[in-house]
Amino acid sequence: MSQSVVMPDRLTSLENPPASLSWLMWLLGAMLFLIGFFHRIAFGVMAEPLTIEFGLTATTLGTLASFYYYSYVVMQVPVGVMADRFGPRKLLTTGAIIAAIGTAIFALAPNYWVISFGRLLIGGSVAVAFVTMMKIALHWFDLKRFALLVGLGLLSGNLGAVVAGAPLQQMIELIGWRYVMLGFAGITGVLALATGIWLRDDPTDLGYKSYGHEHDETQPKQSIFADLKEAITYRTVFLLTLACGASAGSMLTFGGLWGVPFLKVAYGFTTSEAALITTVTLLVWAGSGVLLGHWSDASGKRKLPFTVLALIAALGWFVVTQIPDLPIVVLGLGLLTAATGSCVMIVGLSWAKEAVPARLQGTSLGWCNTGVMIGPMVLQPLAGILIDLNWSGATEAGQRVYDVSAFEAGFIPMIVWLVVAAVLVLFAEEKQNPFK
Repeated sequence: MSQSVVMPDRLTSLENPPASLSWLMWLLGAMLFLIGFFHRIAFGVMAEPLTIEFGLTATTLGTLASFYYYSYVVMQVPVGVMADRFGPRKLLTTGAIIAAIGTAIFALAPNYWVISFGRLLIGGSVAVAFVTMMKIALHWFDLKRFALLVGLGLLSGNLGAVVAGAPLQQMIELIGWRYVMLGFAGITGVLALATGIWLRDDPTDLGYKSYGHEHDETQPKQSIFADLKEAITYRTVFLLTLACGASAGSMLTFGGLWGVPFLKVAYGFTTSEAALITTVTLLVWAGSGVLLGHWSDASGKRKLPFTVLALIAALGWFVVTQIPDLPIVVLGLGLLTAATGSCVMIVGLSWAKEAVPARLQGTSLGWCNTGVMIGPMVLQPLAGILIDLNWSGATEAGQRVYDVSAFEAGFIPMIVWLVVAAVLVLFAEEKQNPFK
């Protein structure tokens, strides 16, 4: 009887895990990323009730939205190091628990400072999701699928963006934003429990062969700060950290906060209509990322698609935000173009991982994803400041009313950053045949 129990373990240790099991592990990370993405995008819909309840200006609204990114960015690189050293299971479980607490604080906040603290907790805790999801992918899937999995990860996040669009607007109208956020606190708590029970860091924990690269055990481990320093000294990692901020920064500045009020003012859409438009734009962004990741994996090309698509994104956002009174068809085509180009972060994340030794992959992903989040962290409040600086002085019911020209000024920095990103990556090193 003892042999009949031991032998299957020995046999399965020579085999990779079944696909269904690999996807289950990856989806546990993807679910927290989905919830985190919901929180990023929800401000575009919640802007009006939050502005009314807490008496916000464009500057204070943009700052409140950015509290998520302040803590997210601070946590991102340490998360990459911790993912390398401690594994995804502990990080994802702890992150989900803290995210649930932060969401509850946000929902119950009596004033601006408490709601900011809740937003800060949410951002810092869901910061574990993306890097650990990618770390799971490195161990549970073939490396040749990595960019595709990055794209699917973005797609999973955008399912959260879908909920944060028109469905969120309807829920807010039905039960109010506070009860909606309390519901998400409960959902996040359940996810924490499921992650703690089911997630495993590596297939070998369940008796299967791992896809992960084994580190050189004879090489002494460095300190966390030494790992951080070594990873960022790779020129490609440094340049991609700067460049990737333009990709997510432009999309999340428009789709996650300022797109809804801009579309209402510039084209007379209702909040629900504007939320639906931004949701579709985010879905195009995610879907384009999946296709780009698949093509980039198959071709092994990184520099060319990044450069071209960054310029395409800049052109698309220029048309949408700087040319007034577009026909609706042209507006839609401009948004589709901007969203398609803005998915270049998918290439950047795969590229950064290829630029370093295996033991620094999580750290390099952390650096690059830090750049991704620096984008909206900088651009969302900067847009708010520029919108306030270009405010005409008009008010309605005690609240500031902004015209189209104010929004146009607010969107200029994200267009400039995309052009700069296209130039930066020209100086990055592209590994030939990265899968060989």
